[in-house]
Amino acid sequence: MNDKKPRDPLYPKGFEETRKLKNQLTKEYSKPNKKEDELTPLKKLNHKLGVYLSPNSVEISNDEKKKKIGIIITTLILITLISSAYYFLIYEPAQEELTLAKTTKLNELHEIYNGPLTTSQNSILLENQINDGKTPEEIERINILTPATKDWQSFHKKSIYTNKDKYNRTMAIYSNESKNIILSTTKAIKIVNENNAEVLSKIKFEEPNTVSVPILISRLQAGAGLVNVGSVVDIYTNNNNTNENYTPNNTSPNISGCTVLAIMRYEDNGEIDSKYSKSNTIIKGNHTNPKENTKEFSSDVLELIKGSIINGYDEEKTIEILKNYGIKLSNYERQINLGDLNAQYMLLIETPQDKVEYVINNMENIILTIPTTKAPNWMVNEISSTYQD
Repeated sequence: MNDKKPRDPLYPKGFEETRKLKNQLTKEYSKPNKKEDELTPLKKLNHKLGVYLSPNSVEISNDEKKKKIGIIITTLILITLISSAYYFLIYEPAQEELTLAKTTKLNELHEIYNGPLTTSQNSILLENQINDGKTPEEIERINILTPATKDWQSFHKKSIYTNKDKYNRTMAIYSNESKNIILSTTKAIKIVNENNAEVLSKIKFEEPNTVSVPILISRLQAGAGLVNVGSVVDIYTNNNNTNENYTPNNTSPNISGCTVLAIMRYEDNGEIDSKYSKSNTIIKGNHTNPKENTKEFSSDVLELIKGSIINGYDEEKTIEILKNYGIKLSNYERQINLGDLNAQYMLLIETPQDKVEYVINNMENIILTIPTTKAPNWMVNEISSTYQD
């Protein structure tokens, strides 16, 4: 009896024999099952990572959970400590040093680029460069003085020629010393060329606005009575009673570059009462023959001038003789080292208009000095002869 089932016409031919052969080989050569402890190192690592990083996909024990939490907490603490140490020991000090460097450099910039140059192109560029600096060393290398000096020199040269009077003079005003100097434009240009921005930023040039101020002072105050018409003098004060800007270490004149427009010596010095006597005695035996040669001259300079005006004297000759009488008298006194120390002088001084009140209020305390750079000829000769080799 044949028990074999008829072949399904839809079933592939030979497929049944192939399946039976495969089952037989599988039973004869079956593969051993690998144990859990025979996992490769890579799979072991993946397993552990799965435990800690994929808790939802891998079931872990309570001990492993506690261990995981401990590791996480320890890691967070270490990260916090390292971050804090870096911030307080490295980052914060570095930022403070950087901020201090920027502040110092910006202060330097604003001190030099002030007034009309505050919003200049170079000032803005330098400020942006400072703010963009990454390190204190980078900021320190930024050069402010050189471009600032060029900017100030260019600005002042234009200002000098714009602010000059008809005598080709300008007036330099020093803001940090509260002093004014009237000087020629040539001398002003020289000052600009010889100084850097640290000095030039504290100067401004204006057109001289001056008035003539009469002052009555002693010989000591009037430069020992040796100032002449046309002399350029500096005015100092010998105390701080009324000078609000006075300081014990202030060595700068209160007003510089004042011109002496006129000078008069006190009238008593115009009275002349002179007597010259020379005697000689000749003795021959018992005979004595005395001889005396006496010359007397008495006059009043002002009265002579008055007389010449009304044609009592030759006016031209009288003026020629008496011209510069007071100045000549002072010079002769200087040469013979003997003079009237109580003489008083009336001077007409050209002074900046904003200094007039100061001069008037300090008339008893001001001292007129003659700068040696503008010294009269006799002073130049004395200095030169002193230092000749």
